Amino acid sequence: MKNIIFTIAFLLCTIIALGQEEKALGVLESDTTWLKEIIKFPINFAPEINYTEGYEDLRFAKKWRSAVHEDFWCYMFAWHIKSKKKQTVETLENDIKSYYDGLMGAVNKKKDFKVPETTVLFIKTDGNKETDFIGKLYVYDSFTTEAMMTLNAQVKAYYCDQTESSTILFKLSPQGFNHEIWQRFNEVKLKANLCEN
Repeated sequence: MKNIIFTIAFLLCTIIALGQEEKALGVLESDTTWLKEIIKFPINFAPEINYTEGYEDLRFAKKWRSAVHEDFWCYMFAWHIKSKKKQTVETLENDIKSYYDGLMGAVNKKKDFKVPETTVLFIKTDGNKETDFIGKLYVYDSFTTEAMMTLNAQVKAYYCDQTESSTILFKLSPQGFNHEIWQRFNEVKLKANLCEN
């Protein structure tokens, strides 16, 4: 009987500790109109992405899975990683292609169906050429429509020399850059103490 009580107490402590650790992770701040998820690196569905320490902090518009809603596939995420390597167009294209090919393959429900590969094109913007990018992704949607779609993307990288870490912020939507979703993305803020995490 003592062993059973000890085992239950140990499991409860472990669950509480893991829940608190995930709560502590995060570089994005948002209200409850955004859904949240944390994924630790390395990402199991995209092992080609060469970051072994850190996490992905995601925020989804609440109707992001509804193909008839204007928020369909509107979401953003930040990779907070132990790496101060500067992002390039080539690095972003390779990492995002690996990410979506892996994700859509993992989510695919069709037996004996090979998910079409993702096509990615990024360019540096006229802003800070070291940190700002825009792009387009042509990606298969395994979640909802089971069809190809185009996502517009804005990317900004932040570097922290003192912690040798980086935060790469991605905003994605099938909506054009003049749509109000791009303003709503600004409701989700990066924490002020990025370089302390």
